[in-house]
Amino acid sequence: MNLFKSLVKQKALFFLLVILAVAAFFRFYDLAGIPPGLYPDVAINGNDAINALKNHDFKLFYPENNGREGLFINLIAFSFWLFGISVWSIKIVPAIFGLLTVLGIYFLAKQLFCYLGSRHSQAIGLLAAFFLSISFWHVNFSRLGFRAIMVPFFLVWSFYFLYRGLNVGEKMASRNLKAAGLFILAGLFFGLGFHTYIAFRIAPVILLVPIIFSFVYFWPKLKNFWKERASVWHFIKSSYLRDTLWLWDVFFLFTILAALPMALYFWQHPNDFMSRTGQVSVLASANPVKELAISTIKSLGMFNVVGDCNWRHNYACQPALFWPIGILFLIGLAITLIKIFRPANYKKKEHFAALETHWLLVVWFGAMLLPEIMTTEGLPHSLRSIGAIPPVFIWVALGAWWLTKKVKALLVQKESRAEKIGLIVIAFIFLLMFALAEFNRYFIDWGAKAEVSDSFTQRLVNEGKYLESLPADTQKIVLANENGVAVPYPDGLPMPVQTILFFNHDTPNLFYYIKDTNSKKSSYKTLRVQGPLVIMPLKPDEQIFKDLSRLIPDGFVEKINNFEAFKVNF
Repeated sequence: MNLFKSLVKQKALFFLLVILAVAAFFRFYDLAGIPPGLYPDVAINGNDAINALKNHDFKLFYPENNGREGLFINLIAFSFWLFGISVWSIKIVPAIFGLLTVLGIYFLAKQLFCYLGSRHSQAIGLLAAFFLSISFWHVNFSRLGFRAIMVPFFLVWSFYFLYRGLNVGEKMASRNLKAAGLFILAGLFFGLGFHTYIAFRIAPVILLVPIIFSFVYFWPKLKNFWKERASVWHFIKSSYLRDTLWLWDVFFLFTILAALPMALYFWQHPNDFMSRTGQVSVLASANPVKELAISTIKSLGMFNVVGDCNWRHNYACQPALFWPIGILFLIGLAITLIKIFRPANYKKKEHFAALETHWLLVVWFGAMLLPEIMTTEGLPHSLRSIGAIPPVFIWVALGAWWLTKKVKALLVQKESRAEKIGLIVIAFIFLLMFALAEFNRYFIDWGAKAEVSDSFTQRLVNEGKYLESLPADTQKIVLANENGVAVPYPDGLPMPVQTILFFNHDTPNLFYYIKDTNSKKSSYKTLRVQGPLVIMPLKPDEQIFKDLSRLIPDGFVEKINNFEAFKVNF
């Protein structure tokens, strides 16, 4: 028996390493080139990281651009210090979080389904890790520079350590240091989650499941203490310390310690706490009930019907899940709903554990869809719902595991070695097909689309690099004629300038003029031409070039790559 368990573990480790290699390839291959460009929302993260590194001013919260928690930006600053300033150095941070989330979902799924036995829980964990490793949804956000990718990472690891700690605490002595260590890690990861992205603030709802089930588990003993009118000290000695109840205090203590700096910041800056939320809330609409119903339908339909239409987030309007994987997701979801609502003998430990696992998945899924459901802008929105990724892919794995068992029952009659090998080969071919299909969809098809290049503002990158390449004595002027949130608010440059800034922090003789598109007056009419001069509008505008030609007859317009610039004395 021990030899069999050892072989199972060795095979599981081999498959896990292969899956991690696949996940690493999907997240690190041509990281600087796909997706192209540098979107201003990503560029500002890099710019703030540069300033933090240069001035040793690392913030808990960066209030510009509707406000951003500081952990991700400070990690980018560390990446700049380690690797140098580049687009790749920004993207390596989310890529690492994405890879570690794949590892985490394996351990979490394996832990949640341990009541099925090690063999089946290993299989579900490996399948969850594999499907997450190739998922367009997760791969894409692992390769951008958005802090939201940290949400599934911290959720997966915090709940893994929590349930692992509960499992260890039940089997060992109440003062076991291993259980305490696991609860400390769970609390730290959960508390740090509040330093990631606004969607994480709904995560405490998920905690209700293990808390309620722990209370139900210990209720008979608590009831006896109440009936016997035992002393508080007797209760503490006989139950609180002997069982796992005291470990919950450890969890909450370290959660509070990790989250406290951010809580204190919001206490001192309450306006930053709401930031963007109030602007797009469904409750601010004229008919909240109707809008809530519409947003719920769109959010639930994003997995199998119509997905996010934003090219930065998705292959525009395609479902978030590749259709065969979407079917597996529905099978897994159906299994969960059946387990919850079908009567069963939940007095048995394994049935009780199964009920808790499936309730956790449902509540997690529903809670982390709320940040999307409660908004009206850009629905469906795969970024705001990013916290729902773990339960979605655990359901995909559950559906694949169930389907594999059904196929095995049909094809394998004698449990012969040849039949088992044949089934493994068939499964491998299907998984390989899924991986190749997702690779083609992301890297070859989506990555080459002109719409993707435009969505990630490749033109602004080209403009920024061109300005950086000009001689130091050349006077360079950028006309900020693009709309966007002012940075700093309310009198700063519009957000699109952030991409230019990223490539030109130390470029000499570079100046920025704000072009008021609603006014006939233009600040560039006071220009003094001294030596070589380049004037570049962020957005192509023929009227600007006509005005400049009348003002400076010696100048000329030059087409450079996918943008134009007005040049004088060249």
